[in-house]
Amino acid sequence: MSLLKPFLRVRVQIPVAVLVVATGCGEGGSSDEGPVAAVEVADAGLQGPRAIIYDQTSDVYLVSNVSGDPLEEDENGFVSRISPDGEVLSQQWIPNVGSTNRLHAPKGMAIRGDTLFIVDIDCVRIADRESGEVFETRCLDDVTSLTGIDVGPEGSLFITDSGLRLTDGQAVPSSTDAVYRLTFREGQRGATLARDPSLNHPTGIAVGSRGIFVTTAGGDLLRFTPTGDQTTILSTPGQVFEGVVFVTGGGFAYSSSADSAVYYIDASGNVNTLIDGVDAPGDLGYDPTRNRVLVPLFNENRLLFVDLTE
Repeated sequence: MSLLKPFLRVRVQIPVAVLVVATGCGEGGSSDEGPVAAVEVADAGLQGPRAIIYDQTSDVYLVSNVSGDPLEEDENGFVSRISPDGEVLSQQWIPNVGSTNRLHAPKGMAIRGDTLFIVDIDCVRIADRESGEVFETRCLDDVTSLTGIDVGPEGSLFITDSGLRLTDGQAVPSSTDAVYRLTFREGQRGATLARDPSLNHPTGIAVGSRGIFVTTAGGDLLRFTPTGDQTTILSTPGQVFEGVVFVTGGGFAYSSSADSAVYYIDASGNVNTLIDGVDAPGDLGYDPTRNRVLVPLFNENRLLFVDLTE
């Protein structure tokens, strides 16, 4: 039996003058583009929303809810199903009750064909994309905090380990910081792209034509090649980057919980503040149909769907 309070179905147009800085302007610049429209989902029973992805086949958004400590194996986690206009189609689409493959603290998610992959501390939950049924769990050796996941063009799964573990109720370094390429296909082997504490606690990951981008809790944005060559795109000590996503046109967006902001970098390299003044933006998603960045707010139990201007 669920102990969650009943949820409300909400669709709100956010006052963009308050929450959104216009895109198209560099830092300290101005823009003639106008404000960015956004949809808010609030008071909907979300509990620590950590990541959000777009299921293009079903035209819905999937949201992972930690519902507790991000590193604790408490069987409290769940995944919600949300429509693009903000309607909660199913608060516990993948529930935390009645399943032999219960989620603890689900974070990043990725879709390959009709299969949904969810990273959950030291395991990858494998579910049916249409029904949400978790039919398999693959736990990995010598990992402690799987956080981000994305699918490469050839179908490989790229996964980050933040290198943290729960000790006496506190998150402490475990020195398992890594980026992996896995397949979960018979006869195909995975690989370790990088594994070293110097990776600075990898969080989100995005795979695209510009490479494999990885954000870190140490304020780094890293780029990897499929063979593991590494370069640093951005390094801002003291920041905490949570997620990154590529967008149509060659740009990308990344979230910073320390800055309480989401930034958009266009194809020319111009830095734009997409939104700010929000608490703990998490692992971002992207809806190419609507050219929209999807932002989970972990501490506020809210979602923002932010449209990029043309």
